[in-house]
Amino acid sequence: MVATTKDKKKYKIIHKKVDKTVDSPCINVCKYDTKEEFCIGCYRTKQELQDWWIMTREQKLETLKKLEERQLI
Repeated sequence: MVATTKDKKKYKIIHKKVDKTVDSPCINVCKYDTKEEFCIGCYRTKQELQDWWIMTREQKLETLKKLEERQLI
């Protein structure tokens, strides 16, 4: 698909609103645990990985708390 000018403008608008104040917990070890529940590098679920770039700051901080708990298990 060829991106139109309208598509490019929409992309820019959406990505301007993206929260960039919380860094991704990714450490470039992108493999899933044996149950395929979460990444063994950053401990995010597949859904959390997909949603990271559209999450609000508050959602990201809440997710980071969950990741800390997962690491302790």
